[in-house]
Amino acid sequence: MYFILDGHVGAAYNVSAYLLTLMGMVLKLEDTRNRILKAALELFSTHGYTAATTRQIAGLAGVTEVTLFRHFPAKEKLFEEVVCSSLPGPLFAQFVAQAKTLDYRQALLAIAEFFLEGLRKNEDLIKILHMESQRHSELMERIYVALVESSSAILADYFTELQEKQIVRKFNTRAAAKMFLGIWLGLYEEEHFFAVDSGQVPPKEFVQDCLEIFVRGTQA
Repeated sequence: MYFILDGHVGAAYNVSAYLLTLMGMVLKLEDTRNRILKAALELFSTHGYTAATTRQIAGLAGVTEVTLFRHFPAKEKLFEEVVCSSLPGPLFAQFVAQAKTLDYRQALLAIAEFFLEGLRKNEDLIKILHMESQRHSELMERIYVALVESSSAILADYFTELQEKQIVRKFNTRAAAKMFLGIWLGLYEEEHFFAVDSGQVPPKEFVQDCLEIFVRGTQA
């Protein structure tokens, strides 16, 4: 199909060709960025933040260091992006939106299980956050705050909606959101860092009990 632009079919063709080329460039940049993130996740998870070098990451991604730094101006920015895109974050908002179709108790259970599973899938990355917390305290604290704050804000908005529908009582929604996520963060840390058998999954009854306490304390 052709569109006449300034009386010339050729001009319309040139515009279309330009747009297709531009789209191709954007997709290529996105592919390069994703390959860098994937390589960085692998190397950070196996070697840690300090030991993994940008040269190694670039090599594994199949790009030069110059290209890597075009996408991520500093190693710490790359690490921050890796963590925030891997741990419960980008998909958390989508999941909470889907969970809203469930009743309150079922929705909270689904959110808790999703959050825990996201932590368990990235155990190596979380261990690095703990290990590097002394040497790079400001960076690790910034990443931790970003993760908790973004997830808490999403959950707080959900609680606000429930208050408007009088499903839950009035309370500080941001505090409640942090408390709710804190339960599962604590459970995960106990499971993976303090338990005798670090691979043991907490009994489902324990999760249900924690959930029940929270529901009874917040439900209208």
